[in-house]
Amino acid sequence: MPARDRSATGDGDDGKASDGDRSAPTVWEDVALSDGTTVLVRSVEPRDAEELATGYRSLSERSAYQRFFTILPALSPQQLRFFTHVDHRDHEAVGAVAPETGHGVGIARFIRSDSDPASAELAIVVVDDWQRRGVGFQLLRVLLRRARQEDVTTISAEVLTENSALLGLLRHFGPVDTEVSGATTTATLRLPSNPDIER
Repeated sequence: MPARDRSATGDGDDGKASDGDRSAPTVWEDVALSDGTTVLVRSVEPRDAEELATGYRSLSERSAYQRFFTILPALSPQQLRFFTHVDHRDHEAVGAVAPETGHGVGIARFIRSDSDPASAELAIVVVDDWQRRGVGFQLLRVLLRRARQEDVTTISAEVLTENSALLGLLRHFGPVDTEVSGATTTATLRLPSNPDIER
């Protein structure tokens, strides 16, 4: 599983903000998908824990495995807290919500490197029924904009080498360096000055 998903073993940080003096921008943006559907992309909040648990249970085994590199029966309370109690600076997460139902259809996050404050690790997942409709693109577009606002200039993602869709998605935003290690690939993107590009 991606290295920064430390909460899967119960030893992750609890997601609390370390600097309460500065509020990060709140994301709240209606975006149009490739099929003309509109979804709301917004900041993830602690109240989203139950929705995130439900969303994980709706994933196919393939989608769950691509995200976590394992099949979990459910997200644990520790994981749900880690994934939803984010400080929006060193750990940012944005979700896509279907306005008609209020259900989440995708989520993307970055977690800043402990050793290099200008670098962060990316993770993204979209529920199966909403894949190939542009949700991932819009989530990544908004997340990369937030990353630049927080002085992150390089994003990396550890993905299954077979996950060509995510590798292709990253390439929408610039040249991607890849390093293959067995079944996984580390993809690194140096962020453009304005990642808020159009499709």
